[in-house]
Amino acid sequence: MNTATRSLTVLAFTLLCNTGRAAPADSKPETDSTPRTYQVDAKRSRFIVETQTTGLSAMFAHDHRIEVRDFSGQAVFRRDQPKSGSLQMAVRTPSLFLLGEDNIGARQAIESALREDVLETQKYPEITFKSRSVTAERRADGTYDARVTGELKLHGAKRQITIPVRVALDGGTLHAIGVFELRQSDFGITPFSFSGGSVGIKDTVTLSFDILAVPPPS
Repeated sequence: MNTATRSLTVLAFTLLCNTGRAAPADSKPETDSTPRTYQVDAKRSRFIVETQTTGLSAMFAHDHRIEVRDFSGQAVFRRDQPKSGSLQMAVRTPSLFLLGEDNIGARQAIESALREDVLETQKYPEITFKSRSVTAERRADGTYDARVTGELKLHGAKRQITIPVRVALDGGTLHAIGVFELRQSDFGITPFSFSGGSVGIKDTVTLSFDILAVPPPS
C-alpha cells in the first residue's frame, strides 16, 4: 500500500451550488441560504481501499488495491451555513474488485477471501456512514476544508469517525477528494493472513476517494 502512514486528508462530501438551470418564473431564485441536495454519481467517482502486507515473508507478497464498484450517497449543504450540512453513504460489500492482478486465479482467490473470510459479505452486505455534524471553512480559492463526523457501520459494528474533506464546486457539480485510515480490529475484523501465517495484512487500511455528486433529477 505504501500509504498506511499517510496523515488523514480525507474525502469528501459537503455540498452545494446551483443546478445551472433557470428557476421557474413563479419561484424564487436560489440563494446562498438555499439548502441543496446532491447525489453521488458512482459511475464518475472512485473509491479505493489499499492494504499492506507484513511478516517475514512479506517480500514475496505484495500490497493490494481494491476498488469499490457499487456505492451511493446523498448530501445536503447550505453555502452560508456549512454546519447544517449532512451526508449519508452506503457501500455494497460484494462489489469489491481487486485491481492490478493479472493472474485471474490469484485475483479470484483474494477476492473470495476478502468477501467470505474478512468482510463476511453474506452476513454484512452493506457498509453505511451517516453524518452527525459538519464543520467547513471556505478557502481563498473558493474550495472548502471540511470535517465530517458521523457513525460508520462496518461488519456489524458501529464507530464514530471524523473525516477531513477537501471540496470543490463547479457549476452544479460537487467534487470531493481525500484519504483516511481505518483499523480493521476496531470493527471486529481479524486481519487476513496466508502462507501459513508468515504473511499477513496489516490492521490499518487506507481508503481514498475521488467523488462527484450532482443535483438529483427533478
